[in-house]
Amino acid sequence: MDPFCIIEYRQERHKTQVKNNAGKTPRWDQMFDIDVKYIGDDMYVKVFDEDVTDNDAVGAAQIKCSSLCVPGGLDEWFTITFKGKSAG
Repeated sequence: MDPFCIIEYRQERHKTQVKNNAGKTPRWDQMFDIDVKYIGDDMYVKVFDEDVTDNDAVGAAQIKCSSLCVPGGLDEWFTITFKGKSAG
């Protein structure tokens, strides 16, 4: 798998780097500045597998912005699902 993520919040959209041959355990170590208007909003993380012709959806997670507002940072896992089933 050559995974990458799309992070969406309101009208903002950010794309991570593609991790070639990373399989099911990629690590991006990337940071994005997102202008959060309201911490009650949802942020969406969509995971794809890059292919030559078309990217395949791996799964997605819906995250409340308030769950990311933790003093000192956050070391948390969020469930990625695809068609209602856990995908990572």
